Amino acid sequence: MPVFKAYLKIAEKNKWLILMYLGIFFCVTVMFQEFGRTDSVSGYRTQSVPVGVVDEDGGDMAGSLIDYLEDTNQIIILENNREALQEDLFYRNVDYILRIPEDFTRKCIYGDERLKVTTVPGTYAGSYVDQQVNDFINFARCYASAGFSEEEILTAMEERPRAEVSLADFSGNEGEKPAYIFYYRYLPYLFLSVVCYVFGYILIGFHRGSLPGRMRASAVSERRQNLEGLAAAGVLAAGLWVLATGVVFLLYGEVFVAGGKMFYYLLNSLALLVVSLSLSYLIGSMVKDTNALNGVVNIVTLGMCFLCGTFVGMDLLSSKVKQVAQFFPVYWYETVNGLLEGYGSVSGSLRTEVFQGIGIQLMFAAALVCVTLAVSKKKAQKQVGY
Repeated sequence: MPVFKAYLKIAEKNKWLILMYLGIFFCVTVMFQEFGRTDSVSGYRTQSVPVGVVDEDGGDMAGSLIDYLEDTNQIIILENNREALQEDLFYRNVDYILRIPEDFTRKCIYGDERLKVTTVPGTYAGSYVDQQVNDFINFARCYASAGFSEEEILTAMEERPRAEVSLADFSGNEGEKPAYIFYYRYLPYLFLSVVCYVFGYILIGFHRGSLPGRMRASAVSERRQNLEGLAAAGVLAAGLWVLATGVVFLLYGEVFVAGGKMFYYLLNSLALLVVSLSLSYLIGSMVKDTNALNGVVNIVTLGMCFLCGTFVGMDLLSSKVKQVAQFFPVYWYETVNGLLEGYGSVSGSLRTEVFQGIGIQLMFAAALVCVTLAVSKKKAQKQVGY
């Protein structure tokens, strides 16, 4: 099997390239995995804002307002010094300054006077704390307009029920992102880079100089040559897939298996491998040297990874970018990953969507094979003088 052995020899010469991309892939995966852990959500938490309070009243109602804000914010009591307040706001010691005037209950609860506030322009803190202050004032004014005394208003404020927020666990992960999600999210970079480079180098070697003519004149039939080439490509691609899958079981074994979606992740990655293989044959059939191969592979690989939700999450892409990305197979791979990440089990219409995404990837692979055959036929006709 001379063609088969030649494929493996060329692949062996590029083993350091394969190891380099494996290293880059694992570094990128681990880095973004660590970022994802810090952003994971284990429960509902209100946002805390550093709030400066100038209390000129000192009464019970003012104290109740301060306690109410302190439940969800960091309260810093400040002196009524204009220059000091400006410095605190400038250096971001506080994001919001609230002034409680003397005789606060009569002026702001039984009266219509508004509290004086100062905040950093263009930040969410102003609206966020404003809403809390208004909520307290409106609640107290409702009781005051109904004839309740200050003591009764304070009692009602203390007994006021607090809302309880619970997060619906649709993904089955209790708000956490399993580490293998990041691994499969960045897998297109590994498959596209390694497969396109390796098989690109192999095809360039077989198309170099007079070798194509000598191969056509050899005793080994063209059909046998093609079959041996496909067998070698299948062995190398399968080896890469087994290596990538083996790493998943090695690093995330129990969690990955317990997720109940292992079969779909493996099937989706296998479809991506088929796409990468067909794309590598198209690129290898079109380029003439290694410089052209490097340029084309970098553009195709990085372009699809940025456009299709690999390096930049789908939720951060604009609608126009997503419309363009739908014409690339990696978009459908990441779409399937997003569906698997968002739900705890795959059934019903969700399973249909998953298989549709995988099927579209295979259709892209078939289309790339057809284009490759057309390109190869055109080049063969040129070489024989037609």
